Amino acid sequence: MMIQNDTFILSKRGWLPSGLVAVFFIFFTMTSLHLFQFVSGAGLIALLLIYRNPERTTTINEANAILSSVDGVVLGIEDAIIDEQKIKKVTILNGLWDVSMLRAPFDGTVQGYQLRHGVSLPLNNPLSDILNEKAVLSFRSLSGDEVFIEHMGEQSCFSIAIEAENEQKLKEGSRYGFLAKGRTILYLPDNVIMGVHPGSNVRAGESVIGQFA
Repeated sequence: MMIQNDTFILSKRGWLPSGLVAVFFIFFTMTSLHLFQFVSGAGLIALLLIYRNPERTTTINEANAILSSVDGVVLGIEDAIIDEQKIKKVTILNGLWDVSMLRAPFDGTVQGYQLRHGVSLPLNNPLSDILNEKAVLSFRSLSGDEVFIEHMGEQSCFSIAIEAENEQKLKEGSRYGFLAKGRTILYLPDNVIMGVHPGSNVRAGESVIGQFA
């Protein structure tokens, strides 16, 4: 996979659909088809919002900080046991109008990832966990700490995209994918000191989720 630095104000994924809708908008404007002009104009604005790609910087210079990978609201934080290991599970919901770019939580390496294509059921549907589109990534920090991140799409016609390779090194806050609407779960080591609580609004590449102890 060819990795390209996507730093334009509009994500490269959005160029084609936005361009096509813009052509229709111009055509309907020139032909005075006002209803279609309104619909295509609204569609163009929606696409520009969904594919917006702002720069993000953090003032946190601590090597042990874990930044949010996604924009959204923290739905819950709970302790869990997976493979006989105690972990912290942080669930974040991101809406369609949140920034959709996914960002690396810290300086480190993508240990691996899996992308499952599927449907886009509501998250409250009991079948969503086994049928919805989902991506799971493993990140390892420079100090050797490992974090797993799960992204699941919901009720969206926009597919999840992961633009990373196994063993690829990423800088803190660098872009690695796209999730228009859905749920993100961070599986953190049990000794992480949390920096958010349920109801917190977080921004990808800026908000500190927690710190490695």
